[in-house]
Amino acid sequence: MDRRDYLHLSYKAALLAGFSPYVWGVEPQIFKDSKGAIKIGYLPITDHLLIIAKAYRNAAFTPVKFASWADLSEALRSKSIDGAFILTPLALRLRASGLDIKALLAAHRNGSALVVKKGILHNKEIANLKGLKIAIPSRFSTHYLLLCNLLALGNLSINDVKLVDMAPPEMLFALQSSNIDAFIVAEPFCIAAQNASLGDVFILSKDIINNHICCVLSFHNQVLKDRTQEVFALVRDFLSSAAFINSDTKGAAKLSSAFLGQKPALIENLLAINERVVYKHLKLESADIKHTLADMKTYKVDEKITISYEDFVDNSFIDEFLP
Repeated sequence: MDRRDYLHLSYKAALLAGFSPYVWGVEPQIFKDSKGAIKIGYLPITDHLLIIAKAYRNAAFTPVKFASWADLSEALRSKSIDGAFILTPLALRLRASGLDIKALLAAHRNGSALVVKKGILHNKEIANLKGLKIAIPSRFSTHYLLLCNLLALGNLSINDVKLVDMAPPEMLFALQSSNIDAFIVAEPFCIAAQNASLGDVFILSKDIINNHICCVLSFHNQVLKDRTQEVFALVRDFLSSAAFINSDTKGAAKLSSAFLGQKPALIENLLAINERVVYKHLKLESADIKHTLADMKTYKVDEKITISYEDFVDNSFIDEFLP
């Protein structure tokens, strides 16, 4: 299959699943740039729905949309962006490798699922996952750790499945074309696969580890020092947007289309499902980070990582707006 055929089929898969076609772009998309505004990277996933603060609050930052975690993390590493909504294990790995970043809040809780192609499994016994080709967004992802936890419950290990690293927007097409048997990733790709009858949810992430964190909002520490008041304002706007999402799912879904590239109805339906993705309790607690670090060591993502909660998290910004 050449690139033209691939893009054509990807386009069709996007439409089938309820996505606007431009969600499949591979180049970073920089929204209208206010001169000198703080640049924040994100992916078109509901884990990063707080990005609607740009529209809801007219927040003073420039969103920069990426299609893959590799591209986003490299932009953060090279300081092409000032901050990012980023996978917690990936951010921890960057911090441990010497990148001076701090996490200010959780972008959400829960919000992912393991989806298996229709017709492959006849029951949801964990043992039946053995031998399946499963796509993950990154080895440094919460999804990898969730999958490891799930497999352990069935007396399996990660070596009992075939892993494929894949950018989230590519997973629906890969499932449709049988290049993979399953994927574990953030919403709304999971509910989109359900709606398009491409796959079935094997398990929601909340049913593996309830109330888990996944992505955090991180900034370069120098930005926090040099532009403190601007960051305070951004944290306020993101928390306000979280409250808006919780109180007006229809309004939040409508605003999301410009940033996530998905039809509002898809997002509204997702947000209506209790606890499937949560935008409450966004303060990062010590237990959140310690659990992630323990899993990173247990499942050999980084067995020697020594970073502490205090090294990684700065709660001074979110504490300003909590009772």
